[in-house]
Amino acid sequence: MAEMQESQVRRMTLEELKARINSAKPYILADARDVDSYNDAHIPGAIPVPAEDVSRLADNYDRDLDVITYCGSYECQASTMAAREFVKKGFRHVRDYKGGIKEWIENGNPVESNR
Repeated sequence: MAEMQESQVRRMTLEELKARINSAKPYILADARDVDSYNDAHIPGAIPVPAEDVSRLADNYDRDLDVITYCGSYECQASTMAAREFVKKGFRHVRDYKGGIKEWIENGNPVESNR
């Protein structure tokens, strides 16, 4: 079962994420970090879905939507954990943007803040 779940979660590159954000197709951009980190800075359009809360919050979202998870950087595992939880909850189109907020900012992309 774990192998099947792992295979359903593909990585997404920065370029793919930017193209997806600019497309008209609805999606969920889930920031898997803690809420304080999300409030400090997040990718525009992202919603806070901390990895440990995915199983509780996933029922609020349409399972037919594409889901993109991200966290702090390649070293952070929260986005991968969140992506796996989305798959367990029945989401079929889940991608993990491993570069995270760090790569996003380092490449000059805008962020939003709730501070």
